[in-house]
Amino acid sequence: MADTLAALRSLMASHSPPLNALIVPSEDYHQSEYVSARDKRRDFVSGFTGSAGIALISMNEALLWTDGRYFLQAAQQLSEQWKLMRMGEDPALDIWMADNLPKDAAIGVDPWCISVDTAQKWERAFAKKQQKLVPTARNLVDEVWKNQPPAETNPLIVHPLEFAGRSVADKLKDLRAKLVKEKARAIIITALDEVAWLYNVRGTDVSYSPVVHAFAIVTLTSAFLYVDKRKLSSEANSYMKENGIFVREYGDVSSDAVLLASDQLTPSSADKTPSGLNTETNCGKDTENGEIQTAELVNDLIWVDTGACCFALYLKLNADKVLLKQSPLALAKALKNPVEMKGLKNAHIRDGAAVVQYLAWLDRQMQEIYGASGYFAEAESMSMNKLKDLKRLTEVSASDKLEEFRASKEHFRGLSFPTISSVGSNGAIIHYSPEAETCAELDPDQMYLCDSGAQYLDGTTDITRTVHFGKPTAHEKTCYTAVLKGHISLGNARFPNGTNGYALDVLARTPLWKYGLDYRHGTGHGIGSYLNVHEGPHQISFRPSAQNVPLQVSMTVTDEPGYYEDGKFGIRLENVLIVKEGNTKFNFGDKGYLTFEHITWAPYQRKLIDVSLLVPEEIQWLNEYHCKCSEILAPYLNQSEMEWLKNATAPIAA
Repeated sequence: MADTLAALRSLMASHSPPLNALIVPSEDYHQSEYVSARDKRRDFVSGFTGSAGIALISMNEALLWTDGRYFLQAAQQLSEQWKLMRMGEDPALDIWMADNLPKDAAIGVDPWCISVDTAQKWERAFAKKQQKLVPTARNLVDEVWKNQPPAETNPLIVHPLEFAGRSVADKLKDLRAKLVKEKARAIIITALDEVAWLYNVRGTDVSYSPVVHAFAIVTLTSAFLYVDKRKLSSEANSYMKENGIFVREYGDVSSDAVLLASDQLTPSSADKTPSGLNTETNCGKDTENGEIQTAELVNDLIWVDTGACCFALYLKLNADKVLLKQSPLALAKALKNPVEMKGLKNAHIRDGAAVVQYLAWLDRQMQEIYGASGYFAEAESMSMNKLKDLKRLTEVSASDKLEEFRASKEHFRGLSFPTISSVGSNGAIIHYSPEAETCAELDPDQMYLCDSGAQYLDGTTDITRTVHFGKPTAHEKTCYTAVLKGHISLGNARFPNGTNGYALDVLARTPLWKYGLDYRHGTGHGIGSYLNVHEGPHQISFRPSAQNVPLQVSMTVTDEPGYYEDGKFGIRLENVLIVKEGNTKFNFGDKGYLTFEHITWAPYQRKLIDVSLLVPEEIQWLNEYHCKCSEILAPYLNQSEMEWLKNATAPIAA
């Protein structure tokens, strides 16, 4: 680590102009949350492996900013050469730079790895002291990373219409209508999941996210895909031609952005016109591929999503001809069509069955290996001396078994994020990632938190359950029950159209606040349809950004409150919800009301619930939910698993 910092500082000193500081973001060229091995530059320089964070290296300091999910993890992983900066508690990165770096300081960053929004925010902060943001011509981390993994060259995969639910032509037609409405002649699409969704393609370039490294540019008459052409099979090339998509090399997006800015971007003469693409003028009408003819229209703007588009591409455009606005694909993708909705529900049923199989298996193992009282009974574990010859369970070996159960299910394509399998104090590390060499052994006398999910061809899943196989303390029960009450309160909410997730977040926290407890993460995020496990543009959170987009019918969102006691335990409960119309007796203001439908199926552990803290409506909801669990999952379980589930979902007496 010291050698890396020294090498970077040497490059900073020799840079033209010399750099007072270098920013190393977590993101790739597409502002992705999860990135490929090659793009984990911040991990490489700092040693911190969490998905969110940003590093700053000056000539005499190295600092890392991350959010509340990762405070404990970062404190453990950073060496003494690094200082941890806690987002929300310490000064923000741009403020720290403006206050602590010299006047006229030059601050370097790879412009491909930051968004337009971030770059402009920093530039405003720097203006106070005439500091300047310097886009580097090359990534300095790449210069010193000797064993940097190669770029991925995995095949592009066509996502069948039977799972996508909408054709490319249909999506392009809608997109072009939005361009016309905003007086734009083109849009640059950089978010990997938006490219994948628009063109109905998937890939394996990024672990856990079924996306391919690609850009897209869509004009009123043409559609382009920028991708390593080695990733396209003959079938994939045929698919692109059939859908009127011109394929360019990945790196060509840079020069094509320049051509786009001067309105000279057209399919090159070397490209054959894809079949079905009508290139004749037909003023005022849509072509069969969703093109909008432009002879009588005045559309001069290029649409760029400020939060997703990299600064490097923005710099190639004429600033006064750019529409800086959230991509219209973000909301279009979040509103699931009926095929996606059906697929998500089916995927969650199969996934719920895998989780129940896992919990039943884990219950048996904990009793046999550790002498635990198990999932249902409350007692101290017996002495383990007699059991020393049996193979112990670890956080990793246990989560591997969960993946086995999922892998046996139809349409399984892998996990949707690294499983958070955490025992005792590790559960207090909100996004804990166990490693085989260092992970903890399971302990029947401590809480076990498991947050996991999978990718299926018909949907993406995300579920968290917290369990105890021994005798939980009264305090643990109180905390678990408070989390459960918040989980139920949010999941049962009814609210008028136009309500955003910022307004609803308090519902999940109120039962915890009663005890002076809270958690440092948001309460809910959207989830993709065989796409990213974290999907916007909506969210349920205390963060101001949750005010930007109201919840709407057919959105998905998670409901995942928690509580984490440093050094002791962590609790989180998570279901995926679908927003649907709510049946209310009245309709004040004629707004229409919304509510949620749970599509995640797995029991809550009854012995962790202090029933005296529940009101009758909460008990009724739990019993009804558990009854549905038993009915819905029965076809996927064998007899012993079904018996276990019947016990786990037995009614709670009021």
